[in-house]
Amino acid sequence: MRQTSSFWQSFYDQLASIKLTVITLTVIAVGSLIGTVIPQGLTQEQLVEEYGPRWGYIMDLLKLGDLYHASWFRFLLLLLCLNLVVCTLRRLPKTLKQIRYRDQKVEPQKLSQFGHYKRLESRLPQEEVVARIEALVAREFASIRRVEAADAYAGVAERGNWSRLSVYMVHFSVIVILLGALVGSMLGFKGMMNIVEGDTASRVNLTGSHQTLPLPFEVRCDHFDVSFYDTGAPKEYRSDLSILENGQVVIQQPIRVNDPLSYKGVTFYQASYGATLVSAEVEFTERETGKTTKLSLPFQKPVALPGTPFQVEVVNYQENVRDLGPALGIALLKEGQEPMGSWILAKVPNFHGNRLQGYQVKVVDFQQAHYTGLQVKSDPGIWLVLTGFVLLLVSIGFTFYTSHRKLWVWVSARNPRKEIHIAAKTNKNSLAFEREFDHLLKRLQDELQVKQGETRK
Repeated sequence: MRQTSSFWQSFYDQLASIKLTVITLTVIAVGSLIGTVIPQGLTQEQLVEEYGPRWGYIMDLLKLGDLYHASWFRFLLLLLCLNLVVCTLRRLPKTLKQIRYRDQKVEPQKLSQFGHYKRLESRLPQEEVVARIEALVAREFASIRRVEAADAYAGVAERGNWSRLSVYMVHFSVIVILLGALVGSMLGFKGMMNIVEGDTASRVNLTGSHQTLPLPFEVRCDHFDVSFYDTGAPKEYRSDLSILENGQVVIQQPIRVNDPLSYKGVTFYQASYGATLVSAEVEFTERETGKTTKLSLPFQKPVALPGTPFQVEVVNYQENVRDLGPALGIALLKEGQEPMGSWILAKVPNFHGNRLQGYQVKVVDFQQAHYTGLQVKSDPGIWLVLTGFVLLLVSIGFTFYTSHRKLWVWVSARNPRKEIHIAAKTNKNSLAFEREFDHLLKRLQDELQVKQGETRK
């Protein structure tokens, strides 16, 4: 039982370690740098093509192509959250105890040991000295709280007592940012949608994988338009989108580059455009018999090839293949067999590669339609991250520009001269406080018209 207790205590101590904070932050920073340098959203095939088989495999194993969704990166974020929470829980009770502490007794001998200290003498009655000191200190610094003192007056004034909690505000704001990053990593997504003008889509092709994700609504491209410069480069492209729920249009809005549409936490950006195939008229000629069959093939819909056990489908389309113009990826399908396919050049009918099994294939005609390429992004943790950054800025401001400052006053009751001992301390910004302390002393001397005694700073 004692060994178990020792293990958990050691584990708790490690979680509260500043060393763990530094190491975790360093690894997260290095990982974020790698994620900035390496393009994100790359599949394993793209990594292998870009960086070679060996490095591509290693990078895919470490998920460097999709770093912010990698399990090890999420673990580091969670570990840093736990580290900050444990550090706070361990140190906060001591800080709260310091905040609640109140001096019960003031002695001039102890005050003389402070770095900011002054001893004065006055011939005024004690009641008047005390009244003037309390009024001035309350006006210039903070109200004085009287404490016990034998045959004398003693008081304590303090300001910024709660400023010692500013470091925990920093901890809390960083935790909020990390939680926002975790929520975005685990519940958010990023992908693409290609929607033909006039069509509707509701599935997103996730970046960095071959998976699709259904949206809780549908997106329709009502109209797509693109304008060009004289050089032929695209000047502007715009999509008029409609969001539909249960078949009803709930929002309509045009989007352009850097002018997205957001709905229910999902944002659509104008990212690309292109042309896709609608249908094609294709001739299949048997090379042995010379028999020709002409088919009308809708894009990605199989059609039976008469007199054969095959079906034909246009499974892919490219606008320009190796500067030879548009090409159709056509496949022969037969139940129980692997599909057989080939690229067929649409504008080069006599190309020797326009063959598929025992058929010579010729594209007689084809119809294209423009599609809009939408980047789709959802990050439900973004508001947590933004809130955390605002809190972080505020808490850093409190940390740098506030401090705990304390002032002690002791006035003797001895006649005819009254001894006045004044001491002060601060937990930060000592040089600025020294000027404030000197200013306060000068005001007290002018107010009380006292004789200056010894000074120690």
